[in-house]
Amino acid sequence: MKRPLIIFLTLLATILAVMALRKFQSGLETVAVVDVLGQLGTPNHIGVQFAALSIGLLVLGGFLAGELASTIALPRVTAYLLFGILVGPSLASWLPNGFPKLVPEVELTYLNLVQTLAVSLIGLIAGSELKISFLRAVGSRICKLLAFESLGVAVLLCALLIAVSSTIPLLSQRTPTERWFLIAVLIALISASSPAVMVAILRETKANGPFAQTGLAMVVLKDLVLVIVISAMLAAWTSNQSHSAGWIASLQVSWHLAGSLLVGLIFAVVLGVIAKGTRFRLDMVMIIAGFSIALAGRVLNIAPLIAGITAGFALANLSPNTSRRLFSSIDNILPTTYVIFFATTGAKISLDSLMIIWPLALGACAVRFVGSWSGLRAGCRVTGASDLEHKWLWTAMISQAGVSIALASEIHRVFAHQEWAVQLQSFMLTTIVINELIGPPLMRLGILRSGEARA
Repeated sequence: MKRPLIIFLTLLATILAVMALRKFQSGLETVAVVDVLGQLGTPNHIGVQFAALSIGLLVLGGFLAGELASTIALPRVTAYLLFGILVGPSLASWLPNGFPKLVPEVELTYLNLVQTLAVSLIGLIAGSELKISFLRAVGSRICKLLAFESLGVAVLLCALLIAVSSTIPLLSQRTPTERWFLIAVLIALISASSPAVMVAILRETKANGPFAQTGLAMVVLKDLVLVIVISAMLAAWTSNQSHSAGWIASLQVSWHLAGSLLVGLIFAVVLGVIAKGTRFRLDMVMIIAGFSIALAGRVLNIAPLIAGITAGFALANLSPNTSRRLFSSIDNILPTTYVIFFATTGAKISLDSLMIIWPLALGACAVRFVGSWSGLRAGCRVTGASDLEHKWLWTAMISQAGVSIALASEIHRVFAHQEWAVQLQSFMLTTIVINELIGPPLMRLGILRSGEARA
């Protein structure tokens, strides 16, 4: 009892300290500073000036929240998300005007690159966990399981959306073509899972074995397929709006996918060469690689997650000894990586959107839950899976996180000129938030029940 109390008091003291600093921030914003050229002046971008305070709060506070959650057998990932929501700008907007914002929205925009770094490192780790020998042995079975699971989710979600299509403006006020297209896009997005959460839970529990490998392979492969499917559907929509723009969109989608694979292979080669030439500070090499992938994603319009998974997969299978040294070197920085990713994700969640359309989103999540559970149970029965997989494999498919949020942002960008874009974004984000909160505890339960957890 003493340890949880100390952690809670430390977390509370951290929040109060940041609140005090935010109270004095308005005065500090006018303080003149010396720039890199030695000239005295006032900073133009206040968000940059104080973004370090937001990062510090999210990392330290998220870490303490995770430690507190671990004392009551809750996943640290869930605690990171909840802490991000607690200190984020959305909750602050509900508080009295004099209450300081712990993480202002203007500063969150400067944390995107840091969050993308976390996505790149998570992709590297996820790819390194996929072994060709394992996929060759059970690849056919995994594809069948994914087919049953995806079919179960898609059928039930389609039935739900059709049933409510006449009662919600998002669907009822659309033409038949638009309505069916939106239903297809929503089904694909809501079906997505979370490699980031899966990797975080496996690292937290130190789980390793057939159950963990099967779950990770299914989650990674499913999200890669859905990224391709949703990108193709958005390109088709754009093409339908404008023929010339459609060709451009098709080329962009092709480069987005093929370029991500190419960049991932290039990074695999570079990392392999560097690792063979040095024995020290490989953790810094991996951090630089993560930043480089994140920057490449922004500059070259590629997917950092896909590039990271490709690089990790190629390294682990083409140069296993080298990759083992590389990936073991970043074990000490992975906890911080997960805190940054999930706490920042939580801080970006809009509670206003959550409150607008939560009944339909809750229904969609419930239907997704039933579809994933029933589809995988049927798939396990057909493929002759073990009793353990039959009972608990579905828990790996419930969580949603970074990939889903990125896809939701891209969908909103494509439909931004439509009057119903706000309704669409609210529904998408609300379903993701609900799955983010209920998924990690379920996944952790499945891992523990599998008997492969070692922590």
